[in-house]
Amino acid sequence: MASSEASIPPNARLHIEQLNNYYQKTTEGADLFDGKPLFWGRLDGFEKPEQKLLMTIILDAYNRILTQMQNETEDAEVQNKLIKVKVYLDRLKLHYFSDKHNKLKTQASEVMALKETDPLVQRKALFELIKVYHEADNLRDTSVQNHRSRRQAKASRKHRSKS
Repeated sequence: MASSEASIPPNARLHIEQLNNYYQKTTEGADLFDGKPLFWGRLDGFEKPEQKLLMTIILDAYNRILTQMQNETEDAEVQNKLIKVKVYLDRLKLHYFSDKHNKLKTQASEVMALKETDPLVQRKALFELIKVYHEADNLRDTSVQNHRSRRQAKASRKHRSKS
């Protein structure tokens, strides 16, 4: 963690720390440490390409949150720091995450927005289901399939040895 924290530009770190101090003073009774982080740990268990896609989604969420905070505060200095932090996040996203991730996110959003109650959507879904099923089968995680096959073979050998 130390090396990743060291990669944060000093000015970005300073602005984030100042914003943290400001909001800790202004939000009385808010429990930040309820054991349920918003973003931390969400990348665990995913491969690097999946982590990158999820990180672009997380960075977009930060952009929306910081924009909302910027719109809600009347303190010009706080607004300015929020803008600067958003610029750092945009640069990070631009330099380290490909545009392909944005396209994937757009595709995912469009799929999530489909209206299940729309008869046309229902008919199109059924019409495409065989093709989609085939494609999903081709993309399945072969390590899970191999593990299952080994487990089944082991169980079969065990059953035969008892006979």
